[in-house]
Amino acid sequence: MKIEHRFLAIDEGRQQLSLVDTGKEGVLWTRDLAAYPLARDMQRLDSGRVLIGYDRGFFELEIATGTVAAVCERWVDVTAVCRRPDGNTLVTGFNLDGTGGINVLTLDRELKLIHTARRDGDYVRLMRTTPQGTYLLCMNDHILEATPELVELRRYAEPGFEHAWKAERRADGGTLVSAGYGAFMAIFDDEGRCIQRFGAQDKVPGAVAPFFYASFEQLPDGRLLVANWQGHGPDNGSKGRQLLEFSADGRLQGSWSAEDRFSSLQGILVV
Repeated sequence: MKIEHRFLAIDEGRQQLSLVDTGKEGVLWTRDLAAYPLARDMQRLDSGRVLIGYDRGFFELEIATGTVAAVCERWVDVTAVCRRPDGNTLVTGFNLDGTGGINVLTLDRELKLIHTARRDGDYVRLMRTTPQGTYLLCMNDHILEATPELVELRRYAEPGFEHAWKAERRADGGTLVSAGYGAFMAIFDDEGRCIQRFGAQDKVPGAVAPFFYASFEQLPDGRLLVANWQGHGPDNGSKGRQLLEFSADGRLQGSWSAEDRFSSLQGILVV
């Protein structure tokens, strides 16, 4: 079934960022990300701007035009960024403080470093905050829920997690996770028990070809959009359906691909 959404798309395979309308308008603009390698994370700031994290830091971007408005470039191996309501920015990554562990740095409105949190580890991908003030960090084969000092509170793990990419707290208190190479979505209850898996290869048509479930977007009506990344390099667009839409109860409702324009969708942000 055809799906209609307007979203920002990070095509990791071609290292490009695009504004896409899957309905009538198609691809509205595309910009090269060579100057901003390994862009992975996106956050809506307001009606016109987004925050985008990449290997060396982050930048702000105007949605309508793709124009870069501001850049903060200080590190190597940044994997996630988050602008808080108070104007502070959280920067997550590996070895950002030079001590060889996982860090979440806090920058104030002037981008001055005001806090460093650290824990042992050598892998982290996206990080999200929760309404409870905790952090959800993707640590390869599990999701770590931690305090702002990175003290462990709970782990969410399920067989098949490999490079688990994103975790986000749901409105009902559960936690939604994309399993990376596991190529399924998982929902955990507030005790850390997996209560549902969906989107796996045996639950969707063969043309979908689940390979790596990366970023996802929870829509207000409960539907879910998932980026089905297909591999490194510029020529993966025909290997599977690139954007998947699931119903609130985990049934595949539709999908979208544009193999002539995209290779491997990794980051998505509905705008």
